[in-house]
Amino acid sequence: MQISRQTVEILKNFSTINPSILVKPGSEIQTISTMKNILAKSAVTEDFINEFAIYDLPEFLNLVTSETFLGGEYTFNEDFVSLEKERAQSTYYYADPSTIVSPPEKPISMPNIDIDFDLEEPDLATIRNMSSILANPDVVVKSEAGKDIVVSVLDKKDPTSKVFNLRVGDGNGDTFTMYFKIENLKLLKGNYKVYISSQAISKFCHEDIDLTYWISLEPDSIYNGEE
Repeated sequence: MQISRQTVEILKNFSTINPSILVKPGSEIQTISTMKNILAKSAVTEDFINEFAIYDLPEFLNLVTSETFLGGEYTFNEDFVSLEKERAQSTYYYADPSTIVSPPEKPISMPNIDIDFDLEEPDLATIRNMSSILANPDVVVKSEAGKDIVVSVLDKKDPTSKVFNLRVGDGNGDTFTMYFKIENLKLLKGNYKVYISSQAISKFCHEDIDLTYWISLEPDSIYNGEE
């Protein structure tokens, strides 16, 4: 079988969340951060027959995207995957699944959604860029008067830090200050529907492919005056 370019890009993104991965049989891949505060799941076009674990996913991706094996054939055996392209061949052995931090068997249940808005790719890029320029580690989704939803980039530990604000939607009448760490927004490029619960969990749904992230909020987030 071959691995699509889109699946490779998703795996590259997943490797920034967790450098290891456990792939179950079927057409879905998942990952979870070692701190268990980011979970991601995506449907893929491939149908994997065997369960397999890759301990060093960046290394594996460097191999499969190298000029030698790009576009090659993959054979997923019981203990290893074989890569072949023209005269080249490589055997890559799987890791012990017990060494991988992997998502729980039970699907995550999203609590009641209190905030939702669209986050377009240019806005996501701007937020990341402003965080880098201003050297600010925090992102806050806020509505101070209940009318507008604004995403701000700041350093919440420094009241004099430079702040960047970007309006992203209409408020729902409630006031809130929902904190994220910019380092946790490890999202593949694209447009997203964002759903946030006052119970400190959020969901980012890619609008063009079947890809979803669940990201924990910081514990000092406030909704209608309550942490």
